[in-house]
Amino acid sequence: MKWKRERKSTSNLTSKKFDEVLQFKGQCGRIDFSHRNMELYITVQNDNRDSQSQIENVKLLSGGERSFATLSLLISLGESVECPFRVIDEFDVFMDVVSRKVCV
Repeated sequence: MKWKRERKSTSNLTSKKFDEVLQFKGQCGRIDFSHRNMELYITVQNDNRDSQSQIENVKLLSGGERSFATLSLLISLGESVECPFRVIDEFDVFMDVVSRKVCV
């Protein structure tokens, strides 16, 4: 089944790109797709050198951290799926100066 291979490839690429975007801020993370359950699991580690800073529930992130993780997800999805253009409005409202600078 070709579409299952394509879906798995897209999932893996999205997770890899998500981690790459988070690396710009010294973080790391991963996205786990559960296609069977139609669920998405996001893990963010605020400091890529400290495994104790790993957060699996994005509700525990601050507003700015959550905005950065959401933007990282959108960027990684856009990179994985051929998208001719992307428009995002007011994505940086809750971000601190550092996160805003990294994103823009």
